[in-house]
Amino acid sequence: MTILRGRLQGLLDGAFEPSPALYGRLIEHVDDLSAIVEELRTLALGNAGQLDLQVSHLDLAAEAESALTALEEPLAKTGITVKRRLESVVTHADRARLRQAFVALLENCCRYAPQTTVLVETGRAGEHVFFRCTDTGPGLSDENRARAFERFWRADDSRGRARGGSGLGLPIVKAIAQAHGGDALILPAQNTGFAVEIRLPRRDISRPTLPGCTLPAADRHVQWLEPPIGR
Repeated sequence: MTILRGRLQGLLDGAFEPSPALYGRLIEHVDDLSAIVEELRTLALGNAGQLDLQVSHLDLAAEAESALTALEEPLAKTGITVKRRLESVVTHADRARLRQAFVALLENCCRYAPQTTVLVETGRAGEHVFFRCTDTGPGLSDENRARAFERFWRADDSRGRARGGSGLGLPIVKAIAQAHGGDALILPAQNTGFAVEIRLPRRDISRPTLPGCTLPAADRHVQWLEPPIGR
């Protein structure tokens, strides 16, 4: 806000020459601030248990592939080699929110692990289905790993502040996962690298429903976009 106000004041005072390039930078700055406001809104709703979900049937592998396609250019520009291990897993989730979380993890790789190999996986394990993103970058110390999901926190080491970022990406990933009844976890490090897993529960259709409603009682902020299978 301070930078934006300074630029606008400079234009008003005649200190800066108006130009399309300057206006373009100001618009970009406004867009960045708008994105941060929306991220904070998402976190606030998630913390309050008020994050609305538009639930439908989807395949985690297909959603992961869509996120990779959307970020194909940034991944290539940062020299990242992508490997896929995508198992078709049909689940019930908010497509837009889940895509937001997938993209956030891939953008995290672009920002903090350029020139590395990123393995993207989907699958099922026990009572959960998962999306996992693992890079071969510098990773984090044990102390920093414990703080990675704190809002506005960024590491001071080689994977941290020098590369910018709002410090809200991973907290939002966790909020979205928890809104689905799941969680986001940092997996134990194996040598170097950084691995984050979005873990979602397999749907339990035996949970009680609200009177006159097809949604489980615990999912008052969930709206089905299509009838649930078996209902």
